[in-house]
Amino acid sequence: MSKRLSPLLFLILACSNGEGDESPSSFSASFSGNADMDLGDGDGDEVDGDGDGDTSPGDGDGDTSPGDGDTSSGDGDGDGDGDGDGDGDGDVDPCPVICDGAVDSTPNTCDGPYIIGRSAAKDGFFFGGSTQSATNDDSETCGPQDNPDNLDTGRDHFFRIWLVEGDTITATQNPNGWHARLKIHDEADCVGNAKECTLLPDPAVIVYVAPKTDWFTLVADGRSVGLDDHGDYTLSVDLVPGPNVDECGCG
Repeated sequence: MSKRLSPLLFLILACSNGEGDESPSSFSASFSGNADMDLGDGDGDEVDGDGDGDTSPGDGDGDTSPGDGDTSSGDGDGDGDGDGDGDGDGDVDPCPVICDGAVDSTPNTCDGPYIIGRSAAKDGFFFGGSTQSATNDDSETCGPQDNPDNLDTGRDHFFRIWLVEGDTITATQNPNGWHARLKIHDEADCVGNAKECTLLPDPAVIVYVAPKTDWFTLVADGRSVGLDDHGDYTLSVDLVPGPNVDECGCG
């Protein structure tokens, strides 16, 4: 054998015996750095380069909606706060409820009112219901009970509306054969005395000018639970906007 061929044969034998190489598994591990096939991003999924652990390429946010940059499953606002309104503050936009309201056929408590939308009130809001199965949740808020004109111990329903300073509302409660008492609180929590209470029972009418921009609560009540002042009634609310701007722009 030629001396010139000896080094070549030695090299061929070394390679066939596996000397000096790595096993396939160790080679793959040292190349990719993780358990997937995405070549080195370290996130455990099969998408190259984004580092977020989901299968949506390039967004880095950890959900399956590509490109929005937030952690919710819905596409679109991209602000990362999860509330879906696009402003980035994490708070839910109050304007849809202010403008459109929220229907509740049994608004028996101040914590669970029927929300009258400003848009509906501008067009003339109307509700027909019954306090027959309601309770007396808003009592002794029209003044001292030793004056019969202040009695408001009937069963009641609650309605909430957002008013802008200077707005005027006309609210009318028409009871079906019993003595109504309509009241208004100048906040959402029905705390303390009502700001106005009606004197005439049928119809019971309040005309009120908002002294501030805030939630206001109307209470469709009865004078006395002992005299069965509860039952079927209607409530209408008409809103005339004042001179100040409605920031929600309700139609």
